[in-house]
Amino acid sequence: MVKRKQMAQASAPAVPVPPLKQPSRIPNVLRFPVLVIMSMFLSSALYSLASQFGTGDLATVMKRRDEWWQITGLLAWKAVELGIGWWGEYDGWDVACLTLLSHMPYLYLLTTFYAVRPTTMWLGIGIDVLSTYVPFILLRDSSPIHQLDASKGLVANRSIVNDLSIKINTSFLAAAVYGLVVYGSFRGWLPEYLIVHFEGLRDLSGAHEAALPFVILGFALSGYAAQSFLFMPAVGAKPDVHDLHMAEFDPETATFGQTIWYNVWGYSKRTRTLIKRTAILAFASAMQTGLRTYITVEGVELVGAAGWAAMWAAAAVLIGGVFWWVGDVEGVSN
Repeated sequence: MVKRKQMAQASAPAVPVPPLKQPSRIPNVLRFPVLVIMSMFLSSALYSLASQFGTGDLATVMKRRDEWWQITGLLAWKAVELGIGWWGEYDGWDVACLTLLSHMPYLYLLTTFYAVRPTTMWLGIGIDVLSTYVPFILLRDSSPIHQLDASKGLVANRSIVNDLSIKINTSFLAAAVYGLVVYGSFRGWLPEYLIVHFEGLRDLSGAHEAALPFVILGFALSGYAAQSFLFMPAVGAKPDVHDLHMAEFDPETATFGQTIWYNVWGYSKRTRTLIKRTAILAFASAMQTGLRTYITVEGVELVGAAGWAAMWAAAAVLIGGVFWWVGDVEGVSN
């Protein structure tokens, strides 16, 4: 568990955080289009290369994509994913973690219930992560939270951010939440739901024979990605101008609108960062999983894809809540 005394150190005064450096000489207006083209080209090239080394088991469960809306929908969502990372000012490591977490549920479905080999799943995740990570590191420098030599004035609680035991504990917490949500679904509503809404399922033994310790262990990498994307950026967030305004809030003199705003969004930068990133993770997990499952997997109904996606979005929200509880220490988080 996180060392709470260590986290309760007084926050430093607000320090303006400079925008991420842009190492590329590409004009600003062209950076995002270049990013999208690079990512899509890299993804296409890597999947074409991978097909030469045995990913044919995917073809056995894929539906033909003859309709224009199917291809357009997937391409448009890919651009939206990249846009979330770009305009959210995420760096390469952020988008790599977000990609792993949002793309994993789709491939987990195929491996668990459609007899797709685990090596195929990991190859697919690797390609998806690389095709987003590489363009970002070429077009944008790492954020201070991921730079060990970054100035202390740019990152709060640097000792916590760099603490290995905290990373291990919070990774385990996230993996445990994923594991408990999936295992609970396996033992409850999910098997019958899959039978009704997923025509062509090949094997339900993955749900009936699942053992909780092994399910949690299977989400070890996802747990690490979750703490990297959610917990560490929140803990390392420095107070900003919004925090100064909220500190000056006086309920006796504030207008009705100011009071509403204070109650709705009067949180510290740490809490606001966690809320926003949790919302992004839940949204990306739901959209990526739902769209890709419905459009590409043969025999899946829309309601079936939506239910499978909702489970992973709920897990993301629960993980965000757990991380908020871990960091909810007096003097650190509102």
